[in-house]
Amino acid sequence: MQGPSERHVDAVLDVMSQRVSDIKNSLEAMVHKLERESHLVDWPSYLDSYSVISAQIYTLLKLLRNDKTPILRNYQTLPLQLSAEPDDQLLKATDGRVPSFSHDFVPNALRTKPDPEIEAKQVTLETRMTQINSDTAMKQINNHNKVVKNVIDLLSQAKENWDSDAISRTSQPQTSSINETHQLVVALGTGRGIKNAPGRTAQPGPSPTLPTQQPQQMSPAGKAPSGIKTNIKSAGQMHPYGR
Repeated sequence: MQGPSERHVDAVLDVMSQRVSDIKNSLEAMVHKLERESHLVDWPSYLDSYSVISAQIYTLLKLLRNDKTPILRNYQTLPLQLSAEPDDQLLKATDGRVPSFSHDFVPNALRTKPDPEIEAKQVTLETRMTQINSDTAMKQINNHNKVVKNVIDLLSQAKENWDSDAISRTSQPQTSSINETHQLVVALGTGRGIKNAPGRTAQPGPSPTLPTQQPQQMSPAGKAPSGIKTNIKSAGQMHPYGR
């Protein structure tokens, strides 16, 4: 498969540089607004600036994830010239941050050894390795190899079991029919295909009747008869002392 052409890579790099430049300008405007115009700018203005920066970053990430964008990590960047003297073009391209391409200003780009901390740890490990006895070192190496071999055997056995289970599941005979399953579901749901047994007819049962209630007899005055007898006396008869 042929990789992207040099012209295509240059075009993608130009577009990416433009997107990064837009993000840098937006960040500079945001910092200027925070430092110089904080007493004049309200909160919605800050939110608008954040929205613009977020949209620009999303556009850059979308460009990097595009299928037509070449994988830039597969390309190497090599310095063409090393000089301790100031370079005007480099100073302009980096906005005054890198005056010259040398070890003093860009040590990470020109370093051919690991970081000092990693290098110190490596020296410590090498020192400890030289202090260990050869017999002890061989025992540790043999134990390590034995553990690794046991782990590999376990993984291989598990893989064989998984493969055999998969083969046995695919080789099992079919014990069901899809058509019959559909017919059974339709018969249970809609009653299609179900027939009555010969010689049997459904006998209609007696229809349920509700008990009738006789209406109560009403008195001539339209009031319900009362079973309570009352005895009303005059007020004079109820008084205990006669006048």
